[in-house]
Amino acid sequence: MAVLSDVARQAEVSLTTASRALDPDNDHPVNARTRARVQAAAERLSYRPNPMARALRTRRLPTIAIVVHDVSDPYFAEVVKGATRAASAKGFLTVVCSSDRDPATELRYVEMLCLSRVSGVIFAGGGLEEPHYRHAMTGYARSIAGYGGAIVALQPRAERWPSEVPDNRTGARLATDHLVALGHVRVAMISGPATLRTSRERELGYADAMHKAGFTPNIVAADFTTAGGAQAMACLLSDRSVTAVFVATDRMALGALAELRRQGIRVPDDISVVGFDDIPGLEFIHPNLTTVRVPMQDLGAAGVARLLQELDGPPNGTRVRLHPVELIKRESTGLRRAAVGGR
Repeated sequence: MAVLSDVARQAEVSLTTASRALDPDNDHPVNARTRARVQAAAERLSYRPNPMARALRTRRLPTIAIVVHDVSDPYFAEVVKGATRAASAKGFLTVVCSSDRDPATELRYVEMLCLSRVSGVIFAGGGLEEPHYRHAMTGYARSIAGYGGAIVALQPRAERWPSEVPDNRTGARLATDHLVALGHVRVAMISGPATLRTSRERELGYADAMHKAGFTPNIVAADFTTAGGAQAMACLLSDRSVTAVFVATDRMALGALAELRRQGIRVPDDISVVGFDDIPGLEFIHPNLTTVRVPMQDLGAAGVARLLQELDGPPNGTRVRLHPVELIKRESTGLRRAAVGGR
């Protein structure tokens, strides 16, 4: 589905001009030839404006949108919980948009939010490294700023937006240092998609610790899902020398633990596993997962507070604020033991 920025780019006009040219109720003058060019581009692309957005865009709404990559992911659920509570206390309604990590889906959401004139947009997930996505998002960000709205990011992005982010790199380093301190030499990492900056930051922290210890990094990438974690662990198990694995998210770590159980490999006796996030419910799995705790609800609340600051006036202070993380040691990690069953 084409979005407004596609029409604007093909017609070689700004996003604002494209919006005005396609709006029959627009009072701002648009050159007749420009309007015809925009309408022709819209017809070629089969673009259809959103009627709800058109009806609502006459003013800035007391609404904050939270864009997440996967609404079923417990990490995002916790972030949304903290953000919703903070926004409600200030008299703002929250809406949640789940993109499934698809750039086109996320752009469609942001276009509707932009035309609806929401007060602000909080991006709970990391930036997607895709050229068209980044170009279009820049245009939407300008439009949101143009009507007095604001944007805040809660994970690393290429855009230079105000950000409240967890210290991903330090967290990954803490997790890997812990495994090295337990005597593990062959420490692998299950990372997320290469298109996400969050994956890259956590990979850098892992690599920092491995290089400091004089060891060679071993990274396998997968989707940020339980199934992705299971598939990546199955791949790693072909290397019988691996005795410890750092997994980029708890959700992936749950899949990794399931694959280890399926293959009869004991945790932590044969392999130690560390996750990242400390999502709810880890106390109900066996063994309890050692992980890096991210203050997810606090992060969501901080995102709302930062957005309201941006709405009140000019930016004040550091653009990117890092939120500290903490290593939580549980049952899934232990001392490296003698090889068992060829491991």
